[in-house]
Amino acid sequence: MSTDPIRGDGALAEQAAHWFLLHRQGPLSEPQRVAFLDWLQGSPEHVREYLRALHLHRQVGAALGAAPDAGATAGQAPRAARGVPATVVPLFSAAPAEAAAMPRGRRGRRGWKLAATAACLALALGMALPHLQPRPLLLASGHGQLRELRLSDGTQVRLNADSVVRVRMGWWARHVELLQGEASFDIAADRRPFQVQVDGLRIRDIGTVLDVSRRLQGTRIGVMSGEVEVWSGGTASRRLAQLDAGRVVLVERGGGAVQRLDMPAAMLLDWQQRKVSFLDERLDEVAAAFNRHNAVQVVVEDAAAASVRLSGSLDAHRVTALQAFLQRDARLAVRRDGDTVRVSSR
Repeated sequence: MSTDPIRGDGALAEQAAHWFLLHRQGPLSEPQRVAFLDWLQGSPEHVREYLRALHLHRQVGAALGAAPDAGATAGQAPRAARGVPATVVPLFSAAPAEAAAMPRGRRGRRGWKLAATAACLALALGMALPHLQPRPLLLASGHGQLRELRLSDGTQVRLNADSVVRVRMGWWARHVELLQGEASFDIAADRRPFQVQVDGLRIRDIGTVLDVSRRLQGTRIGVMSGEVEVWSGGTASRRLAQLDAGRVVLVERGGGAVQRLDMPAAMLLDWQQRKVSFLDERLDEVAAAFNRHNAVQVVVEDAAAASVRLSGSLDAHRVTALQAFLQRDARLAVRRDGDTVRVSSR
């Protein structure tokens, strides 16, 4: 389809002209206003066509307020008006040839009226469009709760405990922001691109099942199928990595350094079975994973203990099993204090 702002489908152009003329006649009644908003929401093409009508209105208004083309005869229209498609000519009450023959003073006054009408329409449309924009949807899982949701496009989202995402399903793009915790996405096929934002990163989908986790040291990304591109945010955006199926990386917070993790991507989804699986993982990250699921919290009391690396797989709700696991490590001192398991280095 052409992107020329003055071209469009004939039927849609006539519908846009209908609403355009109603706006010119005065304020819409409440039923008309509701019907107009329903029509705009029906398709992105409706909005584009209405904007084309507005653009055409401005073009012709400018042509009517300008001097006649030096190469035009008394029976010819100015060049800007001659290029107007027939489907949208009924937007204006005077034929182009009559407008060209109009006295200069009258033509100038008419140009000002058209410009004023265009300004009013732009204002009305500007007030309407914010109500048409899809509102963001906040989805969250509680402490110890796993949630599975299906977005309006068919994408499956699974939230780990204590996780929050903000979803915006727009007409031309799909955006999800991971505000807290961990989520996996089985992204539905759609013409609109799918993008996950997390901690200053943008992850662009290329047909994917992936897991994204906000962690203490950065953002962990694992791709189960398909591919993703990882981009830095901000004005100086750059591509940090392109990940195919089976790849797991940790993107450092702030610096954006990408570290490849030698672990099976499928292992990242163990949390969906209420397990905490870790392979050469820092203790503070393991503790944070358990703390999402339990009233009993694990507190790591010093930096040396936090940096101890561990491997294992435990039930997410069995803090006592984690406590016993840590007590077997000669590098760590572990004690229970009510609803707190305190871990320090020896």
